[in-house]
Amino acid sequence: MNKHISSSHELILKVETHDLSPMQVRLLKHAHTLLIHVLAADTEEEYFEASSQLLKQAAQVVKHANFAESNKGKIAYGDQAVEYSVDNLNEAMDSGLFNHDN
Repeated sequence: MNKHISSSHELILKVETHDLSPMQVRLLKHAHTLLIHVLAADTEEEYFEASSQLLKQAAQVVKHANFAESNKGKIAYGDQAVEYSVDNLNEAMDSGLFNHDN
């Protein structure tokens, strides 16, 4: 079970890692660190570099998902999922339509 607890200055996220490999846990931790870095960046260079690294890290998370890993021999699902996501992101950016659904 995943849950979060928040206060005005702190957000604690708990993630059930039972079904995750040690590699997936490392990827998740790094993605979390990069996400915080992007949100708190003070300079343009830091913001753009951290944003780039975050998207690369997100691609790695997708490529190492359980589905992609367990079906590695048949089709490169991880690569296809990343390509599909990038195409959708480009389309959303081109159309100017972003759904910020919380």
